[in-house]
Amino acid sequence: MKLTLQAKSSSEGSYPVEFSDESGALRVFCHCQAGSLQQMCRHKLGLLKGDYKMLLNPAEQSLLEQLLASKAYAALKPKLDSYEAALAFNDREIARLKAKEKALKSDFAYELTFGRSSS
Repeated sequence: MKLTLQAKSSSEGSYPVEFSDESGALRVFCHCQAGSLQQMCRHKLGLLKGDYKMLLNPAEQSLLEQLLASKAYAALKPKLDSYEAALAFNDREIARLKAKEKALKSDFAYELTFGRSSS
C-alpha cells in the first residue's frame, strides 16, 4: 500500500505525508521542513495517532482508517506507544528539574539578599 494524505500546517497550508508498507515496514515521509530532514514532525505523529483533525481534506479520513488498519501499522503501534511514553517521562523529568532549578535560584537569591540560606 502506498498513499499520500494532506496534513494541515500551522500556517493554514498543508504538507503531503506519504505512507508506504511495500518493504513490510511502515515508512512515513512528510514534506514539511522537519520531515524533509527525517525528523519527527507533528504531521507524521498526528496522523499515526489517528488524529483526523490533522487532515486537510476530511474526505481522506477513510484512507487514514485504511492505514491504521494495516498490518504494518499494527507492527508499528507498540513502538509508537513506547515513543510517546518515553516522551511523557522526559516531560515529567524536565518539569521536575525546572522546579529544582527554580528552588536553587530562589535559595541563592535569598542568601544574596539576607546573607544566609533560607533552608
